[in-house]
Amino acid sequence: MKTMERTVQLPEEAAQLLEIYAKEHATSVPDLLTRYARRLQPRAPHPDNLKFTGTVPADISAREEHRQHLERKHR
Repeated sequence: MKTMERTVQLPEEAAQLLEIYAKEHATSVPDLLTRYARRLQPRAPHPDNLKFTGTVPADISAREEHRQHLERKHR
């Protein structure tokens, strides 16, 4: 894997927290930051979740439906 070197300015408290966390979890600060950066990348939905796509019509407002449900429930 190709790598790049970056210098990141962090508050001292945050840097110390990263170092302690990395040590407690047997990893390094660069590895922690790499894993975090990877989580920021958009990913496709899990295939099991795709089967639900389109089950609610696009013209339905979930907020309005929920509001009406609560109104009926609490009459």
